[in-house]
This record gives sequence, C-alpha cells and structure tokens, in this order.
Amino acid sequence: MTVTKAVQADEGTDMIKAVIFDMDGTLVDTERLDVRAWKVGAAELGIAIDDALVHQFIGRSMPDVRDILEEHYGSREIVETVEAHYRDALDEMVKTDLELKAGAAECLDELLAAGYHVGLATSSRRVAAERNLKTVGLFDRFETVTCNEDTLNGKPDPEIYLLACDRAGFAPEECAVVEDSRNGCVSGITAGCHVFAVPDIVPLPQDVADGCEAVLDTLFDLTAAVRAVR
Repeated sequence: MTVTKAVQADEGTDMIKAVIFDMDGTLVDTERLDVRAWKVGAAELGIAIDDALVHQFIGRSMPDVRDILEEHYGSREIVETVEAHYRDALDEMVKTDLELKAGAAECLDELLAAGYHVGLATSSRRVAAERNLKTVGLFDRFETVTCNEDTLNGKPDPEIYLLACDRAGFAPEECAVVEDSRNGCVSGITAGCHVFAVPDIVPLPQDVADGCEAVLDTLFDLTAAVRAVR
C-alpha cells in the first residue's frame, strides 16, 4: 500500500525541481539478476552463497561488496574469483533477462514533460549504467548522470546525492530522490533531499520509511507524489 506524508492541499509553486533516480532495483530489475548471478558464479567454484548474504549487497558499491565477501570467506583471492564468475554470468543475463520496473518509462516521460530535471545517481559504474539503461531504452532520458566512480564514499553516505544535486543545479531541498533500498534512502535523507521509496526485494526498516517523503507501491505513483510536495 502506498504511504505518503500529509501535504498541503492548497495550490502553490512546486517545491521539487529535480528528480534523481537510483538505478538497480528502482528503474531496472537488476537485484534479482544479481542474486542469480552471484549464486551461479559461486556454484561454478563449488562455493555456497545464500540470499541473506547477497541481500547485504543491495544499495552498496562493489568495493563494499568485496569487503563483505572477504569478511565472510576470509580470502580476497576467493572473492576476486567469485566476482569474475559473477560478472560473466550477469553479463549474459542482462542480454536476455533484464526488465524495467513497473512504471519506470512512464514516470520518466511524465516528469520530463512536466519540466522536472531528471537525473541518475547509481552505485554502479558508468559502463554498467549505460549498458543496463541502453538495453531497456532509458539512458537518453537522463539530463545528468552520477556514478560510483564519481564519488569516494558509497551509499549510505550522502556524497553521491549531494553531487547529483549540484550537477542538476538545485539545492538538496529542491530535489527528490527515488530509491528502493535502505542504504539508498539513508543516503538521500542525509543529503537533505525528499526521498520517495519504492521497496524492492528487502523491505525498508520502519525508521527509514518514516524518514521518507513517501513509500510507494510502484513508480506509477511517483509523479503525483512529487507534485503533491509544496
């Protein structure tokens, strides 16, 4: 069920000028492919990897993922080998199985038509962002793109959203962030943005949900929620 904070009903100037999207699990259904690819990559080496471990990767940069795996397996060499097999498996899956999240294309078109700046802020590297978004036909819709290599600190640090706001040319309080994960939402909230969550695989903790402007069922609900903020 969609949950939103109370907003003023009177007419006025839109507070939000820019909408900045996360990619994985928000616009494209990569999280489920990631789970499959990590399991395939590990299985090829005879190594077990379960859902609980892979779910810790959601909303994190690859350096953070490597650290989690190294702590779990106790070997950087194992991590590097599993990662190489994971990447090969994911590359193949993206070619045939990558899908948009419900309402992704529609809400981007609505926001652009309404005059909002539309940006991207992803923990993925630019090569992966371009590959994924070009595969589903969305890459050209973004006016600004901020990726993992543009920052020193990954989500939940606010750095990536502060940079994305700066590139968009608006203050954080004039920007909406659209996220699916705990780490992404915390990043946007800490940056001072209005955060709209569309949870994916892992439900949001209640304290994080409480800090969001709205928790939505799908991206079909996003444009109206953004316009309601005064």
